[in-house]
Order: sequence, then C-alpha cells, then structure tokens
Amino acid sequence: MARGRPRKALLSTESIVDTALRQIDAGKPLNMSSIARELSVHVSSLYNHVGDREGLIEQLRLRISHEYPVPPLDGLSWQQALRAVGTTIHAAFSAHPGLVPYLATVPVSAPEITAVYTRLAEIMLAAGHSARTAALAIRMVDSMAIGSAMVISSDPAPWSDAEEGGRALIGASANWDDELALTAEAFERSLGYAIRGLEDELDEPGEPDEPGEPAA
Repeated sequence: MARGRPRKALLSTESIVDTALRQIDAGKPLNMSSIARELSVHVSSLYNHVGDREGLIEQLRLRISHEYPVPPLDGLSWQQALRAVGTTIHAAFSAHPGLVPYLATVPVSAPEITAVYTRLAEIMLAAGHSARTAALAIRMVDSMAIGSAMVISSDPAPWSDAEEGGRALIGASANWDDELALTAEAFERSLGYAIRGLEDELDEPGEPDEPGEPAA
C-alpha cells in the first residue's frame, strides 16, 4: 500500500536556520554541506528555501533579531533610543558571537531591521542632530557590538604578573564574575561615553556636517 504524503514538511526555512545556528553556536563554520548532511537532504534543497549563502545569513540575522527584539522607540529621547538599539544588538551578538563574522560580511536588507535604524535616525534628526551624526552614531553602536562579540569569542589576554600593569589587570579581574561580565560593562561604558560625547556635540554651535570634516 502506497504511503501518503507526510503531514509536515521535512524541510523548512526554520529548520535550516535552526540547524545553522546550532552548528555555529557549537563552534562550527557556516557550511551548507554540513547543514544539509545533518538534515539528511541535498544541498540544492537548502537553496530552494533560503536562496544562496547570503540569504541564509540574512535569515540568521532575522532569527536573532526576533530572539532579541528592539523595544518600541516611539516616545523615547534620542539618548534612550540609541541606548535601546545598542544594548539590544549587543545582547543578540553576545548570545551568538560565532555568527557575528558572517553578519559583518552581508549588508542588512530585511525591512524590519532597517526600519529600526531609520526610526532611530528620525529621532536623532528631530532632536537636532545632523544626518551625518545620526549615521555615525548608528555605525558606532554597530561597531562596538561587533567588537564586543569578537572579544567574547576570543581567549582572554594572558596578563603577566611580572609587570606592574599586568598585576594590576589581574587584580582588577576580581571585579567581574567572568570575561562576559567584563565585556558587558566595557560595552555599557563605551555606549555611555558615546552618548555623552554626542550630547556635548549637540550643544556646540556649528556642528560639522560635511563628509570628511572632523568634529571640533
């Protein structure tokens, strides 16, 4: 007797993304053949669901954006909005540091993600910032979040107790439970410094707005 069709699809975008993210979080490289092997399908079947490799990376970006959604920005000050976007991106990247190098190679294209950045830019413009400053601020928080994730995925620096500076850094490590906590506080401080710098710049008349013109 012939078997009927399975009630549930054997392969889906969700299952592909699940498998890819699980492999990356386990320290494995993003590899279409490896994903297909785990799912017991041909590589060509993956492309039918996620397009090419860049398409899969964008699906992975969407996945972590759903895991760590940016809160609504309407009604927030530009400082609150910038902090909300920055801390959310940092949390998402910190949870999946192995994914970050792949995300950095593929420009954001998902409308729901670009909408967050454009809304942040609108809030900054409404507060009096220039378009140039808004673009720089968005690039700053992205860069800091990417850098933090890269630090998390690397081995901690082997400070030497033979030097005064090394002994000081070894002693300072007692302030944090682990490297993840140290990196999280470093990110928070960096974001705070950036916001205060932008506040000072906003208070100064004649903010530069020409490409390549350095801020005073």
